[in-house]
Amino acid sequence: MPGTADDDRLLSDPVSGAAATTLRVGDRSLLALSDGYFLMHRTFLGTPDAATAAHDVLAEHYGEPRLPLGCFFLPGDRNVLVDCGFGPVRFQGEGLLVGGRLPTALAQSGLRPEDVDILAISHLHADHTGWIGDDHARPVFPNAEILLARADWDYFMDGDGAQQLRPNIRQTLEDLARRGQVSLLDGEAQIAPGITRLAAPGHTPGHSIYVVHDGPDRLLLLGDAMYCPQQLTNLDWEAASDVDPALARRTRETYQRDLEMHGGDALGSHFPELIAGRAIAKPPTR
Repeated sequence: MPGTADDDRLLSDPVSGAAATTLRVGDRSLLALSDGYFLMHRTFLGTPDAATAAHDVLAEHYGEPRLPLGCFFLPGDRNVLVDCGFGPVRFQGEGLLVGGRLPTALAQSGLRPEDVDILAISHLHADHTGWIGDDHARPVFPNAEILLARADWDYFMDGDGAQQLRPNIRQTLEDLARRGQVSLLDGEAQIAPGITRLAAPGHTPGHSIYVVHDGPDRLLLLGDAMYCPQQLTNLDWEAASDVDPALARRTRETYQRDLEMHGGDALGSHFPELIAGRAIAKPPTR
């Protein structure tokens, strides 16, 4: 769908649509790229008593918060791409959620869709799956094995979330599954050397976190378990799109404790500028 001049401006914004960073994890490099942006509604992330909490904090730094649609490329013996944005779509024809930039961003780094060996999906919401298939339900990453949680497959392909998948994405997934190019994950699993999938349910039933690690160094790719770095210290902030808010809160608590205990950085798919954050250990109780 053709964009507007405003879309073009925002897709070139380094905070959102053109956000790009290279993160070092030990001796490895992870490339973080944005497919586009979404406009955060004032009450999208907060608490019952402070419904605009996240919006207010982010607006102080960035003005009207438009957040990136993060995708993460880890080169290796098998090249891994975690999530693939919203695709070339403007949600409901409005500038609320706009994708389409990922192929250009990859090409600017010398990468082609054929270079992706594993496409690991954090969850099956539309802004993480948009480039799985094109408008004709042909795989965009033809050589890639698709990895995702079995619980998300059950929920979005056959369960209560079935209406949320775009028809071309559903058809592509079904075709790839018949060809043996879809693997469903349960629990912890190393998906390639130096990257491990962990269960992080709540935002969706099978939401996944991917941990990039090299020796003692580690980076948690949080998907939508947290939407901004400030959520690392505001665990009570709930997203309007959480399927199970109570379970999502427990997942945030689990991984915040993990970061406090074991260290490492954390990067969510929508962290502004795709800059990682770090949990701050609580002082000991006297």
